[in-house]
Amino acid sequence: MAARMAVVHRPSGEASFLRAKKAPSLEPAPLKAMTEKDFDFINRMDSDVEGRRRTAFMEQLKKDPRFRPEMLEPAKSKFQTVTLVGGPIVKTHKSTKNGYEGQKHKWGPLGGWY
Repeated sequence: MAARMAVVHRPSGEASFLRAKKAPSLEPAPLKAMTEKDFDFINRMDSDVEGRRRTAFMEQLKKDPRFRPEMLEPAKSKFQTVTLVGGPIVKTHKSTKNGYEGQKHKWGPLGGWY
């Protein structure tokens, strides 16, 4: 099979395609100012990339045999949350109770220590 060659017809005497092209300037072209539309586009693309990275990371994490779903839940608060909407919190205690009421005392050997 013979390859077909495209034939370009030029008017006679036109040789501008043979002239050397202008040398590219060493200075870069001035940058255009970014518009609001450009910022929106970049922000949207950035969020898309971050979403894909997050999804890929989660998929890799779920493949690990040590993975448990509760690992993804936020950490529980170390302290109880308190609101002061109803006024100050007043705690009372009995002076006769010391906190050891439910525990039995473990006595040592009755013969003394030898």
